[in-house]
Amino acid sequence: MAVLIYGGLGHVGSWVARKLIDQGQEVIIFDMGAARFSSLGLDYLEEVRDSITLESVDVLDSHTMIEMALKYRDKIDAIVFGVAVIAGPTFKDRPFRNVSINTMGLLNALEVARILGVPKFVNLSSGAVYGDRPGGQTEDTPFTVTDLYGATKVANEVLATQYGATYGFDVRNARLYFVYGPGKRPEIMHPLYQAMFGPLAGMSDVHSANGGDQELDWTHVEDTAAGILALLNAEGMNGEAVNISCGVAYQHRDIVDRVAKLLGKESGMTLGPGPFTPRGAPLDISKAQSKLGFAPKYANIDAGLADYKTWLDKDPR
Repeated sequence: MAVLIYGGLGHVGSWVARKLIDQGQEVIIFDMGAARFSSLGLDYLEEVRDSITLESVDVLDSHTMIEMALKYRDKIDAIVFGVAVIAGPTFKDRPFRNVSINTMGLLNALEVARILGVPKFVNLSSGAVYGDRPGGQTEDTPFTVTDLYGATKVANEVLATQYGATYGFDVRNARLYFVYGPGKRPEIMHPLYQAMFGPLAGMSDVHSANGGDQELDWTHVEDTAAGILALLNAEGMNGEAVNISCGVAYQHRDIVDRVAKLLGKESGMTLGPGPFTPRGAPLDISKAQSKLGFAPKYANIDAGLADYKTWLDKDPR
């Protein structure tokens, strides 16, 4: 049997795929980047390419998606939905497109689960469902919507949970938070990410207009993927939502300083005042720890930064 990953060539999805393969699981990936796989620089997936079935699928093309999924109808025993336009100040610039990808894309994947009778569905949600509530948010913290991205994540959780309840399949919501690490080059990200992590890739003199006064729990991508797999594999979690993050908040200017210390030099990175996005931190990960046995390897961000640098150093690009 196989796990179907929507967005399996994205930052988080690609690491979920790699960890599933390491566990001996067959993996099918639906991703618009399938035709460009060899140019994506995902060395950790290239190493296991023979264990991956890749299909180029647009999550907004429901007819093609269902036709493609039908090819594997007797093989899929779980779906992980990880397609998303990420949060950030530019999300609002193309609202219909971005909301459609996040939420209509999920609905199309839920239809695949319903039509094929897939027994388990993991929706990659976000701590954005808590909005700007102060840190220590547990899974019982009420939904608070403070931006369009957060609205898509709240809608997706409600829709996924109700689809599962209505049509009799197991739905789980993994509430992820801010992710960094191997598989994502800083230069393709927003200015705050570049200012914090860019020096690890040789970048310098980047200014982020805001974010300097905010602290968030930035989670290494391998920890994020490990938490998702733990939720996928756990018994008795139908209908549950679980926070998956490092559980430790770091002030953004502190991250800039830690990167400089790791490199032994300053890179001229500056952060403007105020928050980057309306979020509180850290997420409370007690539920993940107790019910999933989740233990972030890189809760200390210094170790995570060093690992990220190692990956960037060996990337020929």
